[in-house]
Amino acid sequence: MKNILLILAIAFSSASFAQGNLQFNQVIVIDATGIGASHTVPVGKVWKIEAATPVLNGIVYLNNTVLATGNTNNTPFWLPANYTSNISSSGGIGKVSIIEFNVVP
Repeated sequence: MKNILLILAIAFSSASFAQGNLQFNQVIVIDATGIGASHTVPVGKVWKIEAATPVLNGIVYLNNTVLATGNTNNTPFWLPANYTSNISSSGGIGKVSIIEFNVVP
């Protein structure tokens, strides 16, 4: 009986710290060009940057931090809701592949 109560206590205390579940929403592909453009993660969503691919010897940046070069790829990378990012590149157009999730309570 004590074991069952202990298991239930652990289960309920763990559930009280949960921040929500993730539910697949869509795949987003962004062209990373020169100066770049601002992109904001919508409220109630999170983005997972799955891949960043530069063209030729280019570099893909996320807020002036290197996300990918010809031989380095710092993915996956998670972005929270309301996060505004500037995705840019040098050396041509790069591609950034993102999976968007809904945060379900």
